[in-house]
Amino acid sequence: MAEAIVSFAVERLGDLLIQQASFLQGVSDKVTEIQAELRTMKCFLRDADARQYESEVIRNWVAEIREAAYDTEDIIETYASKAALSRRSGLQNNLKRYACFLSEFKALHEVGTEIDAIKSRISRLTASLQSYNIRSISEGEGSGFRTESQRLPRRTYSHVVDEDTVGVEDGVEILLEQLMKPDKICSVVSIYGMGGLGKTTLAKKVYHHAHVRRHFDHVAWSSISQYFNIRDVVQGILIQLTSANEEHKKKIRNMRDEELFESVYKIQEEKKCLLILDDMWKIGDWENLKPAFPLHKAGSKILLTTRIQAVASYADPQGFLYQPELLSEEKSWELLRTKAFPRDDKRDPTTTNQMELLGKEMAKCCGGLPLAIVVLGGLLATKHHTYEWERVHKHTKSYLRKGKDKYEQQGSGVSDVLALSYQDVPYQLKSCFLYLGHFPEDHEIHTKTLVQMWVAEGIVSRVGEETSEDVAEGYLDELIGRCMVQVGRRSSNGRVKTCRLHDLMRDLCLSKAQEENFLEIVNLQQMETFSSSMPTTRTSNKVRRRAIYLDQCGPLESVEEARLPSKNEDEDANSYYARFIGNPLGAEKD
Repeated sequence: MAEAIVSFAVERLGDLLIQQASFLQGVSDKVTEIQAELRTMKCFLRDADARQYESEVIRNWVAEIREAAYDTEDIIETYASKAALSRRSGLQNNLKRYACFLSEFKALHEVGTEIDAIKSRISRLTASLQSYNIRSISEGEGSGFRTESQRLPRRTYSHVVDEDTVGVEDGVEILLEQLMKPDKICSVVSIYGMGGLGKTTLAKKVYHHAHVRRHFDHVAWSSISQYFNIRDVVQGILIQLTSANEEHKKKIRNMRDEELFESVYKIQEEKKCLLILDDMWKIGDWENLKPAFPLHKAGSKILLTTRIQAVASYADPQGFLYQPELLSEEKSWELLRTKAFPRDDKRDPTTTNQMELLGKEMAKCCGGLPLAIVVLGGLLATKHHTYEWERVHKHTKSYLRKGKDKYEQQGSGVSDVLALSYQDVPYQLKSCFLYLGHFPEDHEIHTKTLVQMWVAEGIVSRVGEETSEDVAEGYLDELIGRCMVQVGRRSSNGRVKTCRLHDLMRDLCLSKAQEENFLEIVNLQQMETFSSSMPTTRTSNKVRRRAIYLDQCGPLESVEEARLPSKNEDEDANSYYARFIGNPLGAEKD
């Protein structure tokens, strides 16, 4: 995310140089210099962002760069606004004009000194890169660089099958019907949806289904993930399709790339094969693998899973797309019960009843996301006493984020899986996503209001002939296509009117926003007064934005109004509306 902040600062400085040219005379060269420094730093941040887990030193280095970018933006904007105000107020008479020039000269000297100080900070940080072994990553490599140790946990294996599944039966039947159609039109059947939705589980059910084994001559499973070796994938597919022995495997490994692709292609042409490509992230990855597939020829099929709708659509524009639904409350509890209670449960009925009541409440916190339910069920299965279940119930979301008991070493929790989607998005979308944290839980966000706020904050700017609003709508569509944002209502022409965040995706959003000092939430209903001394969760660094939640439905127009109690005494205590002073986030009129 630091890369996103620095990238935004570089663009913002460029905009200020254009928009405030007359007010930045005398410091424009310094602004250009620090802009160049930040632009160079951005390439190193792609690696640093990915490696923050390695040490506290790297995390601190990234935080310092982020603060330097923020400070640069603040200094230039503050000076430009003061210079503009000073000139306007100094045009009335000669005396005031003279005072205005003196004031502006002083401000010019001060801002120049401050820019020099920040430039020195950045130079010092740049000089320390070598000691951290941080490398420069070019634009084409993207911001999601990860080391080999980070890639391994994302692999999936076809032989690891979870028998305790709930709510996948209908999906399996739908997919089987599509895969067994003897047509040439649909070559690729895709399962897409947000992380943790159960796409891989569903694909495994299909892969091992008796009907599939009878219908297809050969089946093969390949885990693609975010980082994979093309040659390894094609080799693995060929070994599975030919049931190769050790001698044949050695021969396959010695093949040239073109021989590998041709062999896999011909087998699918001659026999009915089903290839399952699990967890594909990029259109480019599909393009690299496509020469191995005889598309639009009757017989062989491909089942693809992905979090990104655009990847699914691109793989086969005439293909079949399936998005699993979130589980209902009833199904959520059914799945949680199968995971949390052992089959030979010997607890007394009273204890079981108490646990079931707590379990049903906790199941609701999972928002119908199968991964969250499975993680929670696995945790509860280790808790044998009611008081332990009560403790988990009290901090359910905290346990879900960590994946393990808070007294154990932190493992791979729900947030780790969801965070992969966040890490993969371009830097422009990261800020847009984090901005959604302003809105309360379960809030229906009106897209027109959201777009206007993105533009007003400068998070989105025009590109070419497109207006800022058009660009913002495109960004929202991409977040929806990546299954990070859910569609609420659409207009008659298909345009998204409202959207929302899944509860657990919103938790991720707030967590990342807090890490990056992007956003702070202030809940006024939990405070008696609104003052600068009110308790917050702010870190030691500067927070860029603050969202204020009220227990009232009208817009907040003043600080004084924030002190007023709710006019509606019967209003649900958990019903909040986010408000900025003088800038309401209320629902727009349709």
